[in-house]
Amino acid sequence: MDKSKPTLLFLHGALGTAQDMEPLMGLLREKGYATHSFNFSGHGQGAAEPTEFRIDLFARDLEKFLKDNQLKNPIVFGYSMGGYVALYHKANYEDSPIDRIFTYGTKFNWSEKAVSKELPMMNPDHLLEKFPNFAESLKQKHGDRWKQLLRSTAHMMQNLERLDGLTREDMSEIDVPVILILGDQDRMVTSEETHLTSSWLHHSQVKTISHSKHELERSNLKEIADLIVDNLH
Repeated sequence: MDKSKPTLLFLHGALGTAQDMEPLMGLLREKGYATHSFNFSGHGQGAAEPTEFRIDLFARDLEKFLKDNQLKNPIVFGYSMGGYVALYHKANYEDSPIDRIFTYGTKFNWSEKAVSKELPMMNPDHLLEKFPNFAESLKQKHGDRWKQLLRSTAHMMQNLERLDGLTREDMSEIDVPVILILGDQDRMVTSEETHLTSSWLHHSQVKTISHSKHELERSNLKEIADLIVDNLH
């Protein structure tokens, strides 16, 4: 790895694991970057159920990883929930070393109406009936507690705005460059909520990736990797 290049830290999304980030991380390693990732609490095979399940907990996970690995001025790429966690950390930790943030498919509108649209996909019985392949992939990633993970995530989503919602004031605390990336076929995250959030940040851009859905594995990873590299110089 090229020691002169910044270190990249990749944060996975809700219901995901660090392994989901591997294809994108591989593209950046090919370009000489050192990459890191880890599982948030409660995610992955053998993970214990945390006593609380919220963005603040995952920000503490991030803080611990940064300190344990002594990452200085890392660039953070957060997919979906991972992007939210990165922004929350930067806004709430005074000594956050994060030097720049890229998000992909990060949702900012967690109103009751917006959340109600997503809740059916958090119902294990609904998934088993309508999306058995997705249910099976969750079993593979998280083992026997995949159903509990869905329920915990649904509860977090329903309380996110009240407990850990990022406000305009939070965003004004973030003084590093932020690039909010959106897939052109993302049906979960709107251009409106992304641009509104961008307007609250001091140094922010919105970038749209072609032929890309919300799911990272159904996005144009090469275009995302190139965008990251182009914006590190």
